[in-house]
Amino acid sequence: MAVTKAAVLKAPYNISLEDVQKPEPGVREILVRVRATGICGTDVKMYSGKWKVKLPLIIGHESTGEVAGVGKEVTAFKVGDRVVINPVFSCGECYYCIKGRTNLCLSGGMLGRERSGTYAEYVVVPQRMAFKFPDNISFENATVIELLVTVLHAQKRIRIFPGDSVAVLGQGAAGLLHTRLAKLSGADPVIVISRSQWKLDLAKRFGADKMVNATTDDVCAKIKEYTDGRGADVVIESVGSPETIRQCVTLVRPGGTVLLFGICPEPVDAFNAFPFYLNEIDVVGSRAMTDEDFEPCIRLVASNTVNVEPLITHRFPLGRLKEGLDFMCTSATDALRVAVIS
Repeated sequence: MAVTKAAVLKAPYNISLEDVQKPEPGVREILVRVRATGICGTDVKMYSGKWKVKLPLIIGHESTGEVAGVGKEVTAFKVGDRVVINPVFSCGECYYCIKGRTNLCLSGGMLGRERSGTYAEYVVVPQRMAFKFPDNISFENATVIELLVTVLHAQKRIRIFPGDSVAVLGQGAAGLLHTRLAKLSGADPVIVISRSQWKLDLAKRFGADKMVNATTDDVCAKIKEYTDGRGADVVIESVGSPETIRQCVTLVRPGGTVLLFGICPEPVDAFNAFPFYLNEIDVVGSRAMTDEDFEPCIRLVASNTVNVEPLITHRFPLGRLKEGLDFMCTSATDALRVAVIS
């Protein structure tokens, strides 16, 4: 039996690099030698026990690598191809899959959560879940493509017109990408809100027109100031906290749109729904991505239209994954994206 290395989560905060059986691709599958994986907030929640999953489990899902083997019916890939992985799997036969809403498949799930993930040297995926990317994108930078894909998918669910005012709550990696795509859509002004001044400074490089420091500024007053007293046409919530979700209602104009992008699994207490009736506010949710979202994002990164280089702030080898996860749990105030190199 051929063996390889993978990081196995056995209990909250208990993860270690172990020998596991090397996977073999099926007839329509490819074997990927994983080169880099991003540490996602979902990984941190599973590692810390805040998100319950069946253990033991190999977590990790935002990955890139090289094709190391192909099944006998695979025609789209060859050994050596550089690929980014779509971690969302689906059945392909249910009502939602037939409608093209594979991200909503009731039998689906995600690598590193319902199935073994990518904090490993090798992973096997169906060929439809892999997408080639060019040599001018590094493996590390390409891990951001999966996040960019979720941002693009979300913004496709709303309408940003040239000249629309867009407020983005939170300037983590996802918020910065929302800022960039909103600007590319012609939004003006793009107003960014963060508690971290260094993130606000970075947001300027991603196209932000106006910066609001939530620690020192009256956020609502600033948004009104920058939008002629109306409120923002579109408010994008990219934090995923009850506080910022409640805040969206005060920032959006009557007739405007709120995009809830950040993942908030807890109830939002003291939430007043009356403004949604009174001001006819549209509220849009977004979950993951579909296959069609990948190619446009690969082109955006390959052309440097979206420069993801500044988003990779920390790197850890696979053997120090626990250190990277602990860092994200306790002291990652200066982190945007952490890449695990395998």
